[in-house]
Amino acid sequence: GFGLLLVFIPLQLYLARRFASLRSKVAAITDSRINLVSQAVQGVRVMKYHGWEGKFAERIEKIRALEMGKIIAASRLKSFN
Repeated sequence: GFGLLLVFIPLQLYLARRFASLRSKVAAITDSRINLVSQAVQGVRVMKYHGWEGKFAERIEKIRALEMGKIIAASRLKSFN
């Protein structure tokens, strides 16, 4: 029993640090996505006038895919914890 405890405590610490690191990366990515969406909403008339909707949508989708990848990785780590 005590031996398992000695093995699992460092593992838990490692997983917790790794999870915290991933969460901070997710937060930064989320902030950039929200900033881009806010810019799109504020400049919707200009964006529509110039036909940039597709480009903004692509940029937002790329950031969202990156964000979801990090969220999934963090969820997997959390499941081991």
